[in-house]
Amino acid sequence: MNKKQASTIFLILGMVSLLIGLGSDNTIFSYAAIAFILISLVLGGRWLRPRKR
Repeated sequence: MNKKQASTIFLILGMVSLLIGLGSDNTIFSYAAIAFILISLVLGGRWLRPRKR
């Protein structure tokens, strides 16, 4: 599995966790969603690269 696929999987897991957390009013799922989305951003790496001019 490459980083792009892992980034997509973590993003989907984050969104699902966020929906479960908001629906059940459970803060653990909300914190897990934040963690999954941050991992997705780090693995994706787009926002860490310098911009091409």
